[in-house]
Amino acid sequence: MKLQKWVPRFVIIGVVTLLTLTLVGNNTVNASSTKKQQQAITKLIKRDMRGVGGKWSVKVTRLSGDKLSVTTGNHKVGKQRSVSTIKVYVMLTVYQLAKSKRLKLTKSVNADLRRMIGYSDNSATNRLIRRVGGFKRVTNTAKKYGFNHTILKRFMLGSLKNGDNYTTVTDLTNFLTKTYRHDLLGKKYDGKMLTLLRHCRNHSKLPKLVNHAVVYNKTGEYPAKGVQNDATLFKTKQGVYSVVVMSQAGNQAKQYKAMNRLGKDVVNRLNRN
Repeated sequence: MKLQKWVPRFVIIGVVTLLTLTLVGNNTVNASSTKKQQQAITKLIKRDMRGVGGKWSVKVTRLSGDKLSVTTGNHKVGKQRSVSTIKVYVMLTVYQLAKSKRLKLTKSVNADLRRMIGYSDNSATNRLIRRVGGFKRVTNTAKKYGFNHTILKRFMLGSLKNGDNYTTVTDLTNFLTKTYRHDLLGKKYDGKMLTLLRHCRNHSKLPKLVNHAVVYNKTGEYPAKGVQNDATLFKTKQGVYSVVVMSQAGNQAKQYKAMNRLGKDVVNRLNRN
């Protein structure tokens, strides 16, 4: 009788142990696979960005399936000149005020939003900055939603005497990610922002050589300072990925070629895995 009582317990303990070892083994394999993919992506980024010069940083993130994120650069990754990528935070501020009933989305406001994101129109952007209440309102809204290293200090093409506008590859990545997942302002307004990003006309950098993908992006450039930026989200049949590049004090021709290669190489690599 004692044997009959102990056999089931022994069997249960054995099954639990086997399941535990299996789960631990699977997690170890997955962690090892993710680490290898991160190393491969890092190597790919450094290869494609080689020779660009100046100061650059890149962040690649896979939003679907097995999560993956890589951040690297040729310096300590931090704030860089945002140039026109700052416009996504102006857009966020407009819609945040609209959602809270403090700003009406009039015909002129909607037209300026389309010009600002679709064509990177600086005059439209400056009108919207004034409409929402100025630099501090945009900066504070960015911080409210977790974009803590983003700051608006001047109008587009305005004087640099009070400083420049800055953001980071991480803030831009988080903006794209949260907007895509409707984690910023909710489905209605995040959907409006995605629609505007979908109609950005400038696909000359990261998206240029990428085929069979829906592209949501915002670029930025300031040739006089050697700045070329692109924050892009790619949606393919295989997955959803964000690629953000910020490059300053670099060679423009080399920056474009590097971003063209990088967009294609990253999407192709992640599509295979």
